[in-house]
Amino acid sequence: MVKRTSLIVMTVITIMIATAAVYFTVRTTRPKTSQTSTLAPPVYSPLFNLNERLGRHPYPRLFVQLQHYAPSEEMINEAANWDLLVLDAEVILNRPEFLGSNGTILQINPHAVVLSYFSSSDVLPGHRETTTINGIFISGLDDGWYMKDVNGSRYLLLQLPDGNWSEMLNLTTEVNFYMADYLNKAVISTGLTDGIFYDWVMENISWLNYRTNNPNAPLDINNDGLADLDDKLNSLWKNGTKTLLNNSRNIFPSGTLVVGNGGTIFDNTYKNVLNGRMLEGFLEGEAWGFGWLEVMRGHYLMHLVSVEPKVSLIMANGHQNDFKKMRFALASTLMFDGYFCYTNYGAYQATWWYDEYSVDISTGAAVKSLKYKGYLGSPLSEAYNVDDRDEFLGISLISGEAAVEEKVWRRDFKNGIVLVNPSNSEKVVELNGEYKKIKGIYDPFFNDGRILSRIVLEPKSGVVLLRAWNNQTQKSF
Repeated sequence: MVKRTSLIVMTVITIMIATAAVYFTVRTTRPKTSQTSTLAPPVYSPLFNLNERLGRHPYPRLFVQLQHYAPSEEMINEAANWDLLVLDAEVILNRPEFLGSNGTILQINPHAVVLSYFSSSDVLPGHRETTTINGIFISGLDDGWYMKDVNGSRYLLLQLPDGNWSEMLNLTTEVNFYMADYLNKAVISTGLTDGIFYDWVMENISWLNYRTNNPNAPLDINNDGLADLDDKLNSLWKNGTKTLLNNSRNIFPSGTLVVGNGGTIFDNTYKNVLNGRMLEGFLEGEAWGFGWLEVMRGHYLMHLVSVEPKVSLIMANGHQNDFKKMRFALASTLMFDGYFCYTNYGAYQATWWYDEYSVDISTGAAVKSLKYKGYLGSPLSEAYNVDDRDEFLGISLISGEAAVEEKVWRRDFKNGIVLVNPSNSEKVVELNGEYKKIKGIYDPFFNDGRILSRIVLEPKSGVVLLRAWNNQTQKSF
């Protein structure tokens, strides 16, 4: 294992340094085509290919993001229970033994999918002059590829805990090719990941000029020394981002996943270039008008225009024992076909498990085990209004009807149902049959195993119920 790890690290560093050196010396012109990677074909060939692994992801579908450059073995052993993992790109260098078909993750969970996190829009000053994936990327950047303000100063995007700021990249420049080509060589070509998870994939950046703690003068996206109007800023930014994503699709091997994160209110700007988006901070913007309708509408619309295989993600943040908030976000996610994560605020490092994640359907008891994931089975319906079976949530979201938030929505699965009440009032729901609550081990007060024919849903809540007749043997994961 030591020899294998050392060989991988040295190979990746060699490729990254060579790639950055080429760009550092020949940055004034863009190559007409992507250069072929000098890496040998991937050493690893997973037992199941990517599409097979994605096809085996059950309901509820779960993902976890770990913001850690070198996660511990204990952390990875826990995270491997999730269907999809978002790990920092630096893990390829720092802990390659976790990755690939011989790595810890797929040995524990042969259906797991791994995405490598990389920011599309900024770089951290702490990576400079290091032989990290980010550091060598920075060494190949031209000064003209950074975003500038009207004074010609580099634009500062995100203030870090130590008081320093990240520096923003200008995706309307040649960096939109360099980044995709660099990641193909330094990350994708190792064969240790299934795709790239780009952070800061935004529809607009004009809001940056209105920050109360803005350390810069107004943005100057085209470097003409003049402040740009909001519409111009956003239009040029979207075109630059789309170019980055298209370049990634063209340069990465066919079938590589390209997923983005950023924003809450989505449109079709990135249609047919992403496999999906992550909706981060579920309902954290509610006080500013980004309520359940707007958030779920954005999630659904982006899912519709994503390319196959689709990987739509919803992340909710909170405290570990806020079970109601977790269930509300999970039930909302289960109205469609996305992946769900409930994690901490700040740097994401939580691997919290909940009753609703895995259940032995023969007993109705929650069990933390890969064997009992996917207990809901396949969906039998689209999400519909409990008072009108012919009214579907997706259609109502597209139309943007405000009444969407006042109704209870239900989706039927082979082995259970999911209900969500996004309203501010308590709702009594007739179940039209007998269902039972999960027998919980984390939240036994709510998940008490009772059989119900009706249920009272609190405001902004959700629930997973099992069919009362479930007694079949569950298939092994």
